[in-house]
Amino acid sequence: MDIEQLLADRARLVDSELPNLLTDIKPPELAAAVAYAIASKGKRIRPACEAVGGTAKEACFAAASIELIHSSSLVLDDVIDKSEKRRGQFTIHTLWGNDMALLTVQILAALSLKIAARDPRLIHAIADSLFCMGEGEAMELVDFAKDKKSYLELAFRKTGSLFSSAAEVGALVGGGDEKQINDLTEFGNHIGLAFQIRDDILDCISREEDLGKPVKKDLFMGRPSIVLLDAINSGISIEMMMKCNNGELMHLVGNSIEFAQKTAREEIELAKNHIEDLDETYAKTKLKELGEYIISRSK
Repeated sequence: MDIEQLLADRARLVDSELPNLLTDIKPPELAAAVAYAIASKGKRIRPACEAVGGTAKEACFAAASIELIHSSSLVLDDVIDKSEKRRGQFTIHTLWGNDMALLTVQILAALSLKIAARDPRLIHAIADSLFCMGEGEAMELVDFAKDKKSYLELAFRKTGSLFSSAAEVGALVGGGDEKQINDLTEFGNHIGLAFQIRDDILDCISREEDLGKPVKKDLFMGRPSIVLLDAINSGISIEMMMKCNNGELMHLVGNSIEFAQKTAREEIELAKNHIEDLDETYAKTKLKELGEYIISRSK
């Protein structure tokens, strides 16, 4: 089974946990917004608990909890960025307004914690990801990232922390020992950093119809991107980049794209190093394949 098929199979298990959450939400407008957020499926890329001896079915409630946190972060991100579309669909604040979108964020986070409470050990990991993602959004707003080091610090909070928590709850539910839990948590962190770096690259090299969201968004909104930061630090001005179409931009910042790809590869190798001590299983093989998928994906 290839990695995309495996992710699709795991996504169906996660999705089976979600519909029953919507029955008691009032008023109907809020319930509709929450349902819309849940239906706007993310990539559902979450390390599985099988690597430490558990089963995907055992972990699907924990994965659903993480997915709700992910959904809440996307709704909030769209509000802050004033994005009209995500993955080709209108965003919640575009359809229901900012106030209802922010309430949707709150409900999604509450539902996540409600699911996670089935195993109280998961609450700390979920809370950590919520806290870090809030810090990451604030760091973007205050122009925190200036170089590779500060960018990676921001990217951990914005994206790595969610992947890290996903891997941690998977290891907990799967029955991992302390070392396995720590190793998988670090694996998730580095996978998440690579994922964010690949997003930065795609923002520069993709077409909107392929990516499902506006391209050059980081550039036009002044958002931190490892590609743009490296280009600026190499002497290429924002004004020069703003004048480029996509093909011209790819050529202008080609060296910075290569730098970003190299950094993403470094993060994947660090991630793989953290799971070397796990038993040689099908799950471990798929975790390694997940890393390669993340840094080669086209959307």
